[in-house]
Amino acid sequence: MKERQMKIIPGAPLAAIYTRKSRATEMGESIENQIARCIALCDYKGWGYIVYVDYDYSGKDTDRPDFFEMMKKVRNNEFDYVVVYHIYRFARNMKDFTILMDEFQELEVGFTSISQDFDTSTPTGRAAMYMTAVFGQLGREDTAMQVRDNMIYLAEKGRWNGGPVPYGFDTYSELVEYRDGEGNKKITYLIENEGESAFIKKFAEWYLETNGSIRGNVTKANELGYRTKRGAYWNSSQMSRILQNPLYCIADEDSYEYFKDNFTGIFSDKARKKENWNGTHGLMFYNRRKPYKKTSRLRDETEWILSIGEHKGFIPGETFAKIQHKLSKNKSQPPRTGQSIRSPLVGLVRCGRCNSAMSIFGSHKTSDKSKGYYHYFRCLTREIKSKILCDNSNVRADILEDLVLSNIFALIDNENSLKSILEATNNDIEDKRTPLMSKANKLKSDLSNIDSEINNLVDALSKNILPELMIKRKYKDLENKKIEVRNELEKINIELSNNYYEDKFDIDTVKKYIKNLKHNYKDLSFEQKKELLNSIVKEVSMDRNKVKLTLYFLPGKSLQEYNDLALCSHMDKDLGWR
Repeated sequence: MKERQMKIIPGAPLAAIYTRKSRATEMGESIENQIARCIALCDYKGWGYIVYVDYDYSGKDTDRPDFFEMMKKVRNNEFDYVVVYHIYRFARNMKDFTILMDEFQELEVGFTSISQDFDTSTPTGRAAMYMTAVFGQLGREDTAMQVRDNMIYLAEKGRWNGGPVPYGFDTYSELVEYRDGEGNKKITYLIENEGESAFIKKFAEWYLETNGSIRGNVTKANELGYRTKRGAYWNSSQMSRILQNPLYCIADEDSYEYFKDNFTGIFSDKARKKENWNGTHGLMFYNRRKPYKKTSRLRDETEWILSIGEHKGFIPGETFAKIQHKLSKNKSQPPRTGQSIRSPLVGLVRCGRCNSAMSIFGSHKTSDKSKGYYHYFRCLTREIKSKILCDNSNVRADILEDLVLSNIFALIDNENSLKSILEATNNDIEDKRTPLMSKANKLKSDLSNIDSEINNLVDALSKNILPELMIKRKYKDLENKKIEVRNELEKINIELSNNYYEDKFDIDTVKKYIKNLKHNYKDLSFEQKKELLNSIVKEVSMDRNKVKLTLYFLPGKSLQEYNDLALCSHMDKDLGWR
């Protein structure tokens, strides 16, 4: 358990001291000074205290470990007061702050901020506190706007905004003055890494060959020993990003014509002038991503900003345009006819040597293409990256399907195997069902508690105990929470009803199921076969001349009369390869 600084005075009020320091800044009062000033107030008031500190956590939301621990005890009526150095250390958006203050008032917990000297026991003190929070949020939004303005300013200048150093470049930095003239900021510039840029030129050249492809580029790069900036093997998504990135494109007349005709976003002032596309520099995108929860999302292209950078490009505009046209053409091509019906085992087969997925590839039966194809499962690591990364063999899809089915059907005559499967299955079902049932019961209890809280709010409204606005806000929060709990409970009930029946299965039931499967399989459609095998086969692991089959039986829609069968079994078996 975490050791905390505390002082307990029997019979005296107890305060929770909370403070926070963001990783984003070293400015302002130190943590130690904040705590010392809060302790001094508690000593002056004659209160005991327990200190809670969150290091390196932003105040943008309330997802902070010590804050969470403190609030748990506040809600358990273990504190009389919450003391903070500054309200921004506590909450940094108006919504969170208002909800917390309403909750403190409901729990009769006092709130004190050292910097603002609030007294929440009076209407004037509460009003002053809310006004400070409102103006604080406006200040932060204004700061965010300044940050965006500076980013756009840097875009106009063509400077690198920071982040991971892109492949093909190194960086150097210098201090520059802010746009408003107040203070300096370290600005990073890109310089060409000639070794890596030579590889990028090769990637462009390979892709534009007659049979060039992203996958072909990846295989060739890995086999020739080319590595990413982190020394890893290349994959298709990395290669695709390299080929699409305008950072490498020279801002020349050809690239100007390409972007003028194809780019729907915003051209910076510098990029609007054709004379600046003189073949001297490369290009840059800005404003491509926006914050979303704890990560980011891609903005619509109409919001992107295209600028001419201060770095040098090394892919000619004509070459870049040809690559983009080829990528667009390949992306718009429909899938080849019949590719989705090559094997009902697609998605179930994995490489037993490197654990990569194995996918279907076609190969002509003979030199006479009219005689059709054989379909093979091949390791994707071997196929997409390089043969040097995996030396597994290919396997014909039809032979593998026959082998899997023959071993499933053989269970009819192997009573000992079926008994062990049933025992493991029934235990597995119970192990998975029990925690789901417990969670369902907990959610039902939560729903009951929410209903009780709603009834209490209605009662408080009728008796005019609490302000109507506060009750409405709390009621809305409870209704939203109720919807979330109901949805979660519904998902669990669906999972329980579909997969984990209370009835246990006997050997005769399983034999009957497999016999009927054997009798009906050849008459099923491809989709029915695929659905049925997905309900029986958990995984097929292929390692050269051995196949490891892992099974589990679940209710299938392909044979409607056996929908009542729900058997989850695990059978790992090494099968001899023919």
